Amino acid sequence: MGLFKKEDCCLCGGKTGLLDKKCLSGKVCKECANKMSPWFDDYKNSLAGALDAQRLGRENDAGLVKIYNFSKVFGEFGVILIDEKEKKFVAFPDTSNGLFGSQRKVKSIDDVIDLGPDIIRFDQVEDFEIDITEMTREEKRTENGQQVSYDPPHILYMETFTLRMKINHPYVKSIYIQLNDGAVQIHNIGRRLWTDPGRKLAAHLLDLPGLVREDQEAIFDNESLLHVFLRSQYEMPDYSYGFKCTPSNWEEIRKYHYYLAMAREIQSIITGKEA
Repeated sequence: MGLFKKEDCCLCGGKTGLLDKKCLSGKVCKECANKMSPWFDDYKNSLAGALDAQRLGRENDAGLVKIYNFSKVFGEFGVILIDEKEKKFVAFPDTSNGLFGSQRKVKSIDDVIDLGPDIIRFDQVEDFEIDITEMTREEKRTENGQQVSYDPPHILYMETFTLRMKINHPYVKSIYIQLNDGAVQIHNIGRRLWTDPGRKLAAHLLDLPGLVREDQEAIFDNESLLHVFLRSQYEMPDYSYGFKCTPSNWEEIRKYHYYLAMAREIQSIITGKEA
């Protein structure tokens, strides 16, 4: 007799492995686990009947999803497809190929539907959060064989945009969608500064999260600033929203705002509220 006794899958009766999932009714083989939602992980509190109901529900969704008009598709790493008329969406956490695979951009709606959907109604979203994760690294130069800092320091900021939702659904309780495939990298000369003019400009012109809008401040007029902004792409004041804007990092900062605008549009569509 071996040290580890193999159990039959409580769903299909097939053999299970040492690392396979355990539920209240026994073990679940890898093949059956692959039929569950990518957002589901609560095996330890689930009976076989509930897991089988989930499998049947997902099979039903796979047939229904083809009748929807997913006119809006967002995301490059994770992806979300939205049918505004029916007020429903499907989403997936990862569209990569292989364990260390090359990340593939979603080229068609069929590519996404083939991954297997969970259809979620807008009104099942109980909470919606835009999570911008930032990591930093100082870039240095080589002098006499040694790594030394620039003066002022050169800082690389790496930004990742993730949507997080709390869901009222039979088996999907929460989902997260990383929108950008690889972090947005912004090269900044000098450390990120939160100057008062930078805060006000960001609040009035870019309307970025986490900033207090000062309605009584007259010197920063949205229309006039926008006109200045459009005259030259390099006239954005230094350290606006903490980044020193230069010809070299302008496109990087624009990419930051691209993903932020994407996240806000998704939030507005699903929740019906402006971010």
